[in-house]
Amino acid sequence: MFDNDALLEQDRDHLLHPLHHPQFHGTPVIFERGEGIWLHTVDGRKLIDGFAGLWNVNIGHGQKEMAATAAQQIETLAYCSNYAGSANVPAIQLADKLAGMAYPTLNTTFFASGGAEANESAFKTVRHYWKRLGKPDKTKIIARTPAYHGITLAAMSATGLNAYWPMFEPRVPGFSHIPAPYAYRFQGDIKEGETLGQAAARALEEAILREGPDTVGGFIAEPIQGTGGVIVPPDDYFPLIRAICDRYN
Repeated sequence: MFDNDALLEQDRDHLLHPLHHPQFHGTPVIFERGEGIWLHTVDGRKLIDGFAGLWNVNIGHGQKEMAATAAQQIETLAYCSNYAGSANVPAIQLADKLAGMAYPTLNTTFFASGGAEANESAFKTVRHYWKRLGKPDKTKIIARTPAYHGITLAAMSATGLNAYWPMFEPRVPGFSHIPAPYAYRFQGDIKEGETLGQAAARALEEAILREGPDTVGGFIAEPIQGTGGVIVPPDDYFPLIRAICDRYN
């Protein structure tokens, strides 16, 4: 059994939380264990895990098969660098299994520790790619509001939720934002005869022309915008986005 008051004191003294503010952390819920969809707190409550962790415990807590698989892998090979010149069996097998799963031409995987690291790596890849092609000025990234791409420095600069910005300004230069195709709260303008998808895609083309096609290296967008409100784009949106990106390299 754990002592809730003692844990609260240790928490306040030693644990710095993400998005931390003492005002909102006066009496935190301290979880002890999970079982399926249920979370059990130190003070004896039983709550539904509606967040599924942070959307990453999709098959529930306490899954013995998952625990046994992880234990077997740790016993076999706990960690192995994937730097060039080395590889390991599970990474190779997982990359092979993922090939084409999300989209037919997405056949190569770079494993990262989390979403922000993945996006930071993507921004670096954009710069590397264009420098190799002799176009070093193509470094700008166009993102959307109210997108979430992480809160490390460059990822935060791509994130289109301005509540994350003030205490960490100045943001990384070269990031700009356009409206998302949000039918309920579209922040752009829709011309007569346009669909929402056409208007939102036009915002990208206008931004590329405003910034200068020779300076824009990439566009980042969640297929379904999560934190911004689970925004599902209209069917015509991404084909138009693809065509615009191709048009301006």
